[in-house]
Amino acid sequence: MADVNLAASTAHIQILAVIDTELIKAQHSNPSKDPKKPTGLAHVGQFLLVTGSRGVIKGQGTADLEFMAYPGDLVSFTGTSIQDNSDDAVILYNISRFSGTEVFNQFQYNAITRNGAVQPNPESPERNGLPAIQRVETFASFDSRVMQSGREGFGISFGLYTLVGGQKQELFGYFWWDPYITVPA
Repeated sequence: MADVNLAASTAHIQILAVIDTELIKAQHSNPSKDPKKPTGLAHVGQFLLVTGSRGVIKGQGTADLEFMAYPGDLVSFTGTSIQDNSDDAVILYNISRFSGTEVFNQFQYNAITRNGAVQPNPESPERNGLPAIQRVETFASFDSRVMQSGREGFGISFGLYTLVGGQKQELFGYFWWDPYITVPA
C-alpha cells in the first residue's frame, strides 16, 4: 500500500519581528510620538523570521522578508526587542497595506494568557535557571487570514519603549517599515 501525503488546506504562518532598539534610538533622536504618523525606518535593525510559510521568497532574518502564503492561511506577527523586551520594549500595533493588491484581511490584536508559562528560576541550585518556574503570562500577536492572491506591500508599525530609572519603560517613539507578501494565483 502506498503512503498518502495529505497537506493541510490552510497553514499557520508565524513571523517574529526582532528589533535592534539601540540602533534605532541612535539613528532617530526625535521620533514621532503620534501612533497614526510613525517614523519611517530604513531597512536595517529589524529582523523578520518566518516559519510555516508556503516558501520564503527572500530575506529570512532581514527587514525585507518576502514570503508566500495561500488564501485562507493564518498569518501571525509577534514582536520583541533584541533585549527580549526587558530593557527596551517593542509593541506591534498596526499592520496595514501600503501598496499592491490587498492580500490580507484586516489584522487584529489577539492575546493568549497561559497560567503555567515557564521562566528561568532565579534561585536555581546550580544558578542555570533550572528547574524552570511557572508563572501567569500573556502573549500577544497580530493575526490575519490571507484573503486572495497577489503581491502586497504592508507596513509593520511598533511602539518603542525605553527603560528609565532602571524600573519603568516609557514611550520613546512610534516607527514603521514595509516588507512584502506574495500569494500565488
